[in-house]
Amino acid sequence: MNKNIISIHKAPNSRSMGPHVKQVIPSALEHADPFVFLDHFGPMVKQVGEQGVPPHPHAGIATVTYLFEGRNRHQDSYGHDAIIEAGDIAWMQAGKGIIHSEGMNENQTEPMQMHGLQFWISLPSKDKFIEPQFYHYPSATLPSFEEQGAKLKVLCGSFFGQTSPVQSLSPAYILEVKTKANSEIEIPIPEGNTCGVYLISGSISSDGTPFNVGEIAGFTETGNNIHIESNTESHFIVLGGQALNEPIVAYASFVMNSKEQIMQVIHDYQDGKMGQL
Repeated sequence: MNKNIISIHKAPNSRSMGPHVKQVIPSALEHADPFVFLDHFGPMVKQVGEQGVPPHPHAGIATVTYLFEGRNRHQDSYGHDAIIEAGDIAWMQAGKGIIHSEGMNENQTEPMQMHGLQFWISLPSKDKFIEPQFYHYPSATLPSFEEQGAKLKVLCGSFFGQTSPVQSLSPAYILEVKTKANSEIEIPIPEGNTCGVYLISGSISSDGTPFNVGEIAGFTETGNNIHIESNTESHFIVLGGQALNEPIVAYASFVMNSKEQIMQVIHDYQDGKMGQL
């Protein structure tokens, strides 16, 4: 049985990051539990000498950066330093609190096209205060294959017998899909799982309901697959998981379960307990 579309909304420009960044979650879709945030940045050109996102703290979530184009340097207050290439995943479990920067202090010698996504996944209540950690998954380690004429890449979770090496503390999945014109694909999504589909380029529909570029559709938790028809060559992301169904209290880049926890991580940051960068 197919999951049905509940709503489709266009992602607005980010108020804090400017017109080259669209905030998909929570501005267009409130959430796709355990996902609480999704930004789509670019395509945009990063000029020589231009800096990225300066040091800032996170707590209570996993941040996930995935690049379609470009290169990005991850640095954090726990000493991790990695160059993220197009197709790679930068996965940071913020836990009790960590400071990181993206795209800073790079030895860039020519203008570079940047295009990608950043997800925030809420950590389960039992893991909100774990020790922070960072993982770099090169593109070659992520399952890429063809299915029903489409090119698929499993960023997190399992699809069609292929499992990502990413070990998410939250029961989440992310699938990148590139389809041909005038094609169809059925993607299995477990009964009871949340599901969102975000269209990056092209023209698709699900059971007769069309999507425009930059729109995200939320689907019912009932049903065990989604059916997508592509009118043109299209590129989209499927995300969701088993809902945590836990309280969400957010403040800036902290996502916890209570106001008391928010106050704790704010004080920890102010007291220097998240380290320095």
